[in-house]
Amino acid sequence: MQRSLWLHQYSPLTTYQSLIHPIPTHYYTRCQHIWPLFLATLSIYFCVSASLLYGFYGDSRLILGPSSSRLIKTSSLFVKQIEVTNEYTNNNNNNDDDDVHLYGFNEKPELSSQINWTTSKFLLVEPYSRKGISLWLNKGSTICLRWEAEASSLNQLEGIVIKGERRLEKLKPRQMIEATTIDVRETENGGKVAEYMVEEDDRYHIGVLNMNPRNTISTMNINVSAKVYDTTKAKNMCSTRNGSCKLGLFFPTTYYVILSTPKNGDDDDDGGMFVDIAFMARVFAYIILLGVFMIIIFVILKCLEAGNGDNENVVATQEVTETEPLTRVQSNPMTYGTINKFHMEESDGSSSSSEELYDEKLCVICYDEQRNCFFVPCGHCATCYDCAQRIVVGESKVCPVCRRLIHKVRKLYNS
Repeated sequence: MQRSLWLHQYSPLTTYQSLIHPIPTHYYTRCQHIWPLFLATLSIYFCVSASLLYGFYGDSRLILGPSSSRLIKTSSLFVKQIEVTNEYTNNNNNNDDDDVHLYGFNEKPELSSQINWTTSKFLLVEPYSRKGISLWLNKGSTICLRWEAEASSLNQLEGIVIKGERRLEKLKPRQMIEATTIDVRETENGGKVAEYMVEEDDRYHIGVLNMNPRNTISTMNINVSAKVYDTTKAKNMCSTRNGSCKLGLFFPTTYYVILSTPKNGDDDDDGGMFVDIAFMARVFAYIILLGVFMIIIFVILKCLEAGNGDNENVVATQEVTETEPLTRVQSNPMTYGTINKFHMEESDGSSSSSEELYDEKLCVICYDEQRNCFFVPCGHCATCYDCAQRIVVGESKVCPVCRRLIHKVRKLYNS
């Protein structure tokens, strides 16, 4: 009994049918673009959120002072509620004269009102140091400062104004409308008087500076004409009668809050009244902000994908598609037993037909039609027009000969 076994390698047809799906290399490239953008955008989001929560809208301690009127601008998009705590009210048994009032406005109020108040201080000033009161003043306010001391030490005492936290300047006479100046002048009873014009909303420390090498006893009188905001058109209001108050903000507008105190400054304290202010965040606004950042990432990725789609040269060494150039396939006969004449003749016929399939005029894809087209821009003529169209429509648009990207297919017409 004669037996034989033929093991055939893959034929051109089986190669096209079984290995038509390429290896998707563009997914790896897309991930390389996504992660850096995602991490960068997420970092920017956390930085912006932290600066809003703990910086611009962070809890703070503000100074007011006698008859102060301080403006705070906030956005109800990120802030839901403002809470103010006044420790001074708690320490004075809920005295109405010490309450801090909050007034809410949809539009910026006018700085049109004016309040005059006076305070006197008996000071013991150490050598080369200063002493006085701290308060908040708006632009346009005026200060009239008078200080008295013994004749021997009066010339070494100077009136000072400290603006903000660090800036220190001597108290200088203000400029008058007539372009004349008023110098610091001495009074009849052995004192000095000077005036100062406030040019910017800020915190101010008003007092005397002792340049004597010994302690000096001084009497300081301050007369302030303070500019305050008009609160008659306030939309809502609350006071710190019980120690704290909360003012809700209407969404979504820019909100103006006025901190005001009716304190007249005729007591014996240092004139500095501090309040604690806290901003309650509107959580859903930060969620929307995160969504906006995610949309920005999506749009950037789409733009990058569209830009790389036309210019990216697809290179995959292990990718096998219907455009893979095919080499001549040989059959490997493996036999056992005795090979008869019939099998030898069948082998010779198969070899001759295989040589005909690889004729230079036949399509390297289907081996049925002649080569009647060429690829642009490489110019290779290797397939029939139908197979070339399938290559162009498919996912991997590369020439089966040189592996370059195909832009167009041109058909050849025989004369």
